[in-house]
Amino acid sequence: MAIKINSKNKKILLVLITLSLLLTGCGNAEKVSTATVSDASAKSSAAKKSSPTTVTNDSVDYNQYVKKVWKLKNNSDMSFVISKIENSKAIGKLSVLNYTTADKNLQSFEADFEGEINKDTAVCQYNDSKGNKGSLKLVFKSNQEIEGTITIADKAKATVQPSLGTFYFAPETIKDIKGFSPIEKQSFMVNLNSWGNIKFVSGKLTGGSHVPVEFYLTDKDGDILYDFAATLPYRVDVKAVSFEDVNKDGLKDIIIIVNDEDDSSNCLATVYFQKADGSFANDMKLDQEINESKNNKDVKTVRTFLASKF
Repeated sequence: MAIKINSKNKKILLVLITLSLLLTGCGNAEKVSTATVSDASAKSSAAKKSSPTTVTNDSVDYNQYVKKVWKLKNNSDMSFVISKIENSKAIGKLSVLNYTTADKNLQSFEADFEGEINKDTAVCQYNDSKGNKGSLKLVFKSNQEIEGTITIADKAKATVQPSLGTFYFAPETIKDIKGFSPIEKQSFMVNLNSWGNIKFVSGKLTGGSHVPVEFYLTDKDGDILYDFAATLPYRVDVKAVSFEDVNKDGLKDIIIIVNDEDDSSNCLATVYFQKADGSFANDMKLDQEINESKNNKDVKTVRTFLASKF
């Protein structure tokens, strides 16, 4: 049976079809638009994740400054050693040797310093048991230079004094020591606990008539990390050096035997005991016992004698 559609119904049907098409188109457009926004958001998020992040690191590697002898440039009397930098604190010693001919009775200056460190600057206070007090400001310029500013608060009459003002310090090296001649066969690379792998250097000062022996610890570049300030007789040869824990405290000590240049049978032994802070010290009474008992001819004899003491 055929359905007849009059003109009025045709108009209504056309309107309905048109509305249906429009609604369908809008729905598709909305889906496309939503997908486009979603894709753009995803691309933006991915771009953010893939963008490199710049990390600014203002920290300073303080290891390059620690345990070195920093000497005043063009002047050998004033120096300092930073023994430790940790927990934003710098700890060390400031020294001034008495090279003056004006008053030979004045003692050399040696004061402990400690202070807060921030990035490339340490602001420290120094003092000693004799009454010297003052401030030491250190600015770390490079691994070969530190700027130091010294201000004096109190002076002790018994000692020489550091110079006032701002100065530039550089690491002291073996090559800086005038007249120093290394004894290669008695110089060794060695691991000395907190010092790590360093070089023990034996040598003589040949510039004068006395010719003393001297001993140092240096790094691979020859920068002096420690001066043993030996007080052995003049004109002796270094016969033997041994690194071992003599007093059983877990730290390596150093046995040194020297002999007279003109009589190799005339020997003298000394023992440098390592302390917890990495410094070394002699027991003068013990050295005297070793030498008076003649237990000083070789390392084995010294070791046997010391075994009965510890």
